[in-house]
Amino acid sequence: MKHILDSDFRYRPSFDTDVKKTFERIRRQQQLAKEQQVKDRESKAQPEVQVKVLKLDQLKKASNTV
Repeated sequence: MKHILDSDFRYRPSFDTDVKKTFERIRRQQQLAKEQQVKDRESKAQPEVQVKVLKLDQLKKASNTV
């Protein structure tokens, strides 16, 4: 975000601001960021973790045999 003392900052009066365009720009930026996150997750390609789940009866049998 530009600061008012930044040399690149240009004042724009409120009557010259198009709120609709501002919201559209922000939505585009958010969509691009979301797509980038999805690409980053896919590129990491981590193997899925498999968890073995036992039913309660199976767990009791397994603990009694030890």
